[in-house]
Amino acid sequence: MPREPTSLSRRGLLAGGAAAALLAACRDRGGDTLRIGFMTNLTHAPIILGVASGRLGRALGVRVESLSFRSGPRVLEALQGDAIDVGCAGPSAIVYGNARLGAGALRLVTGCCSGGASFVVGRASRIAGWEDLRGKTLATTQIGTTQDISLRKYLHQHGYAPAERGGDVSVTALDAATILTEMGRGALDGAWLAEPWATRVVREIGAVRLVDERDLWKDRAFPTALVVARGEFAREHAALLASLAVATGEEIERARRSPEETRSVVGDELTRLLGRRLPDVLLADAWRFVDFTSDPLLDALDVIAEDAFTLGLAPRSDHRTLMG
Repeated sequence: MPREPTSLSRRGLLAGGAAAALLAACRDRGGDTLRIGFMTNLTHAPIILGVASGRLGRALGVRVESLSFRSGPRVLEALQGDAIDVGCAGPSAIVYGNARLGAGALRLVTGCCSGGASFVVGRASRIAGWEDLRGKTLATTQIGTTQDISLRKYLHQHGYAPAERGGDVSVTALDAATILTEMGRGALDGAWLAEPWATRVVREIGAVRLVDERDLWKDRAFPTALVVARGEFAREHAALLASLAVATGEEIERARRSPEETRSVVGDELTRLLGRRLPDVLLADAWRFVDFTSDPLLDALDVIAEDAFTLGLAPRSDHRTLMG
């Protein structure tokens, strides 16, 4: 299970300010709206829960507008382009964004989720372990995502290289729905996916969960969703983001305490966003692989940053600058 948040993470990793100063800090700039982006993954459930229920807006005393994205890099692009103020994304996209944009461009607000990612393989692929990956075609949802780094690291550790680097395993980028379809017809042998997609592939087409990624990490804990803000916005609205960290922590506790209620609300919202209702039994099954925590798991984030650099997917940088 993930570690309990440290006193630093419980304070939200941002210099706070009295809650009473929240509205004044926001209104000084004439604004009363917070724009939040997140991904339509179960790993983002606490943010989705807080937005959909209206509790985040009530806790912060501002109107909350939300945008959904299919990948972490898209969330970071929206932050950079000032389309959103705060985003929930995977750690690799945040590490890359911080390295590319430079110190101070992003600010870490709080952790959100640990776990919730798996390597799933089709039954027809005849993959029983890493020894069987030669010549196979695998997928992630986008190059440079957290799951993409996890897959490439796994291949590297077992002596494989992707075909684009002269190796004998093909790694392609497809959206999750296409991965499901292509694995179902046997055109893909496997994929590294976040929840609920990993469980959906297992349940709907009979794929096998070869690796629960938690098993590859110390204490079975690693960040899969973190909340970050644009640096400029963070500097201008420190009190607002400190309160957001607290409110997100309350949604995380609610998700732990009331999983059925959380899945119901999140399921309704994912239905609205994706246009299809995910069965309650699927969400309950996927829930077993997800651990919500406000701890950003900085030691594991160190590992992810180094992996991204080693694999040539991100420049080396000091991502601790994310903490301000």
